[in-house]
Amino acid sequence: MLILYINFCRFANKSARFMAAYKLGLSGSQAVWANKKYHGHRVLSEHILNEL
Repeated sequence: MLILYINFCRFANKSARFMAAYKLGLSGSQAVWANKKYHGHRVLSEHILNEL
């Protein structure tokens, strides 16, 4: 049961980062890059656009 909860949390965090990326106006490939770079965070920061 604990494994399912951990997997659900990981999926939820990854989904939240993708939604944050699309909200900031990133394309799909940019969202993937940002998702890898900000792996430990729940959402992407506002200064991600400066790095692109």
